[in-house]
Amino acid sequence: MAAAKTNELQALVFGASGITGWALANAALSYPTATAFKRVVGLTNRPLSVKDAGLPQDPRLHLYPGLDLSKNSQSITEYLNTIENIGETTHVYFASYVHRGWGTEDSEKRVKENVDFIANAVAAVENVCPKLQFWTFPTGGKWYGLEFGDEVKLETPLKESAPRVPPPHGDHIFYYPQIDTLAKLSEGKNWTFADIRPDAVIGYVPQNNAMNLAKPLGLYLSLWKSLSPSADVPFPGSEAAWTHLHTDVSSSQLAKFHIYVSLHPEKTAGKAFNIADVDAGTTWKDTWPGIAAYFGLKGVGPAAKGQLSGYPWVESQKEKWDTWTKENGLRSDVLEKAPWDFMTVVTGVYSERDRNFDITEARKIGFTEKPDHIKSYHNVFDKLRVEKHLP
Repeated sequence: MAAAKTNELQALVFGASGITGWALANAALSYPTATAFKRVVGLTNRPLSVKDAGLPQDPRLHLYPGLDLSKNSQSITEYLNTIENIGETTHVYFASYVHRGWGTEDSEKRVKENVDFIANAVAAVENVCPKLQFWTFPTGGKWYGLEFGDEVKLETPLKESAPRVPPPHGDHIFYYPQIDTLAKLSEGKNWTFADIRPDAVIGYVPQNNAMNLAKPLGLYLSLWKSLSPSADVPFPGSEAAWTHLHTDVSSSQLAKFHIYVSLHPEKTAGKAFNIADVDAGTTWKDTWPGIAAYFGLKGVGPAAKGQLSGYPWVESQKEKWDTWTKENGLRSDVLEKAPWDFMTVVTGVYSERDRNFDITEARKIGFTEKPDHIKSYHNVFDKLRVEKHLP
């Protein structure tokens, strides 16, 4: 399959209000050039205007609410048919996901729902988008069994060629049947797909997202700056997590990579690619001081025994939440609705062993972007401030 011609392309982003989808809708307006896509269509479940989403006021960008992937393919087809010029779609960036806990919790339902999501979405798109060329699909750390901790053996750096996690743990990883479904549905078609695998994603979302790490970290640091007498802010995770390698990625880097992969099908069709900000990985010991410095704080190691940090410290200030939120002109319930459990997991058990990804394959296909990882956090904090999620 030849590389895609730009200026004739239309992007369709499923889940444009999520941490990956928002970044994709944003990046497609300027990457790889400001004219690469003639139109960008973002689909959301709930009503969300471009302004409220914090996206650029660009005449090429259109958001459509009402996406409900729990419905059958015919219902999704009818929904897509209400979208102006939907038939011009050439590239689909799929970023919709049902989060139902971790590990084996609600696993059977989670697997079925997420597999149905992709199967019904593909059938609907094929019904209305005859010009479809490429479909990107985000998997991630769950592919390697990271959510199961020491129960699943890791060989790091984690490579795309690693074997799938065997049963019983592998039975709970819905990415496997999702990718198998995409592979089967794309056979003999004029379109193809790629599997994009990030570690934890650092990005902005306009509403709430269960996998948003930057927001709770920013809130923890902001609260500490306001309410703690000390400028030394302890890392919110464990001692074991402080020095192990990880390879988190900024949502802007992730979005650019999705687009890059989709525009080079001759190199990427049917393949999987890890992606990160830092090729060799980094540690919280390396990054925490720079993250905290944005707030004028000194980021130090994990709290001493008996000292509160992270969400336990935030919760200890709960009687001050409402006053703090109002005094800083923030969105209501910003503290209550932050994904504190995700912050706790990622800075705790999820990081208590090396989980660094090998991104050699991404470099082999010519993707050269290398953002400053600390600056990536700072950029997200800037956006969270503008949108009144942080003071």
